[in-house]
Amino acid sequence: MRRAGAALLVVLGCGAPPGVLGKADSGAGAGPGRDSAAVDCPADVCFGDCTDVRSDPENCGGCGITCVVPFAAAACVDGVCTVGECEDGAGDCDGDPSNGCESVATCVPGAACTTVCGSTGALSCSDPCAPFCAPPGETCSAADDDCDGACDEGALPGCRQSAYRSSGPLGHVYGVDPAEAAALGQNLESSPYFYTHAAEAPGLTPLYRCDKGGGRRFLTVSSSCEIGLPIDLVVGWVSTTERCGAVPLYRLYSAAASNHFYTLSAEERDNAVAVYGYVSEGVAAWVWTGP
Repeated sequence: MRRAGAALLVVLGCGAPPGVLGKADSGAGAGPGRDSAAVDCPADVCFGDCTDVRSDPENCGGCGITCVVPFAAAACVDGVCTVGECEDGAGDCDGDPSNGCESVATCVPGAACTTVCGSTGALSCSDPCAPFCAPPGETCSAADDDCDGACDEGALPGCRQSAYRSSGPLGHVYGVDPAEAAALGQNLESSPYFYTHAAEAPGLTPLYRCDKGGGRRFLTVSSSCEIGLPIDLVVGWVSTTERCGAVPLYRLYSAAASNHFYTLSAEERDNAVAVYGYVSEGVAAWVWTGP
C-alpha cells in the first residue's frame, strides 16, 4: 500500500533524453482509470500525462520546462525551446529564440515606395524581416516600370506611333502619314522608318518638322526650329539621350542640295558623307525601331 498523494518515480519512457526522469502523480492528472504506474506510453510521462519532451513546449527537454518566447507562439524542437509562429506584425529576423520575434514591423502594406528600377511601387509586408517594393505594371512612360529590363512592352495601345521616310523632288521628307508622301509627289522609302512616342512622357521632348519653304522640311527638337522657322508638324516625342532601347537618328546636311537627311544607319550616314557630300550634324534625336 502507498499513501495517497505520494509521488512515484517511474521508469524513463522510451525516447526520453538521458538524465530526464518522467514523474508520475497518482493524484491530479492521472484521470479515472489511469494509474500512473500503469500508463502505457511510447514516449515520456510527465505528471501523469503521456508526452514527448522532445517536442512538447510545456515539457521541453524535461518535465515542467515550459517554453516562453517573446512575441511568438513557442515551439519545442529536439528538446530545445524555439520560435513557433510569430505574432502578427512581428518577425524573427535574427534567428535568436531568446528574444523571440524581436522585429516589430513598421511596414505599411500598399504604401508608395521606389522600386529597384526607379519606378513607384507598392510596399509588400508579407515578410516583416524583408519588406519588398512590388513594381507596378508597365505603362507607356519610356521607362522600365515593371523592372523586367524592357520598356513600354506589352502592346500598350497608342503608346508609340510610326514615322515614314520618302524621297523625291523635295529631297527627303519625314512624317507620320504615309499618304502624305504621294500627295507631295514623293516616293515612299520606308513606312514605318522609326517610331516615336505618341504623347508626352517624362524625359521626352517633341520632335518638330520645320518648314524651310518651297516644300522642303527638316527635323529638330528645337521649338524655335533653330532659326525661327514655322513648325509644320510634331512628329512625336523622342529622347535626347540613349534610353529605353532608343537608337540614334543621325542628321546630315547637303548645302548643294539644300537638303537635310536622317538615317538610323551609321553605314548609310558614312556613305552619304563619303559619296554624296553630306556633312554629319550628329544625332538629331533618339527614336525607337518598334512599337
